[in-house]
Amino acid sequence: MRPIESILLLANLLTFIALAVPLPRAVSWMRHFAPITLLIAFAQLLVEGPRWQMVPAYALAALFFVIWLLRIVAPVGKPARIVLRMSVGLVVLGLAVSIVLPVLLPVFNFSSPSGPYKIGTVTYHWVAANRQEVFSADPNARRELMVQIWYPAKKESSSPRAPYIQDADVVAPALAQLHQFSRFLLKIPQIRYYECC
Repeated sequence: MRPIESILLLANLLTFIALAVPLPRAVSWMRHFAPITLLIAFAQLLVEGPRWQMVPAYALAALFFVIWLLRIVAPVGKPARIVLRMSVGLVVLGLAVSIVLPVLLPVFNFSSPSGPYKIGTVTYHWVAANRQEVFSADPNARRELMVQIWYPAKKESSSPRAPYIQDADVVAPALAQLHQFSRFLLKIPQIRYYECC
């Protein structure tokens, strides 16, 4: 889970506690935590980028802000208290879903390369003309092999940039189908390296 996502989930939990539980005067400032939670949600969207696993957390941040505004405009009366108590269970369920989704389906990400050099890459397409491809119905098909090599490169390289995976848009659906899960669950990060001649 990404850092601001963790902060957003914690802020949602604290906002729920502040709105649902009567607080002593010493921590009455927590009643105004809903706008801060909404700001954290916007910061997460801007800095780390949105992802579908966080939609329940975004919705809860917006819902808590609306509840906070309604409490300022119209204090809660007795009939509204019954509705409020009934909705607490739904909000607890929403909190659970908003925490479980990002934990069970984390963001797939490569760590940034470290070290004094940039990374270069070169790709080779080799064909063994004397070996027939046994997995093809075409008798003229020959055994083929794609090879990609990564190597240390100069920091100030004038070479063009190449993606980590050439056809990430083609690979992601194939991987999703291979592992039998939906295509939108897999997003391959776009890391670019220097391409050799």
